[in-house]
Amino acid sequence: MKKISILAGLILLFALLDNTFVPFFAIYGYYPSLLLSFLICYSIVSGSWEGVWLALAAGILQDIYFQDVFGVNVLANLIVALLAGQFGKNLFKEKKTIPIISTLFFSFIKGLLVFVILYLVKVRFSFDKVLYSSIYTFMISIFMYPRVYSLCQRRYMIRKWKF
Repeated sequence: MKKISILAGLILLFALLDNTFVPFFAIYGYYPSLLLSFLICYSIVSGSWEGVWLALAAGILQDIYFQDVFGVNVLANLIVALLAGQFGKNLFKEKKTIPIISTLFFSFIKGLLVFVILYLVKVRFSFDKVLYSSIYTFMISIFMYPRVYSLCQRRYMIRKWKF
C-alpha cells in the first residue's frame, strides 16, 4: 500500500509540475516532461508491467491537459513503458550511463508516436517540439534516474513473491 501511495503521489506531483511550473523553464518554447522522464526511468528499473500501470495513470493525467485528442498520451506512454521495461531487463541498472541515454531514445519514440497519431487525425503538431523536448527530457533524466533507482531499491518498493 505504501508503494502505491508513493507512486500515486509522485505521478500527481510531476503532472502538476509539468503543467504549472515547468513551462517557466522553457527554452524557445520547448520544455521537458518530468512525468515522462519518471515513467521511463521507473519502467527501466522496475520492468514492463509495473511501468504499464504507471503509464496508464500518467497518460490519463497528461490527456486531461492535452486539448486536441484524448487517448494519445495513454497509448504512447503504454508503448514506451513496455519498450523501456523490456530494454531494462538486459541492463545493469546500477550503471547510470545506458539507462540515462536510453531516456533520450524513449522520449523521442513517445514524441514520434504522438506526432504520427496527431498527423493521422489531421492535427498540426511541430516535429521540432518532439526533438527538442526529447533532448530537454534527457537532461532532466540525468538527475532523475539515480533518485528513481534508489527509490526502487527501498524495501517497501520491492515486490516479494509469495507462493
